[in-house]
Amino acid sequence: MLESDYFARKRQELGLDRADDLARVQAALDAWYPGLARARQLHRGTLRVVTPSASVASELRMRQLELAQVVGLENVRIAVRVGTIS
Repeated sequence: MLESDYFARKRQELGLDRADDLARVQAALDAWYPGLARARQLHRGTLRVVTPSASVASELRMRQLELAQVVGLENVRIAVRVGTIS
């Protein structure tokens, strides 16, 4: 077994690819809603997004399938809440 294959497999088993996934999600959110949405957490198949705007939250809820496809996440549930971005 190649060493790089071993580390890639371990990285996936431990869920360390989530940081890369969150970066892709944040890039998509910045393109759609600059400064108005923040990807907070990706844990156990749930992506948590925070926005200070109720209208952006509603639109994100409607576009959640599109967001998942754009960033390449399968079988992920997107939870959007209105709150402060810090």
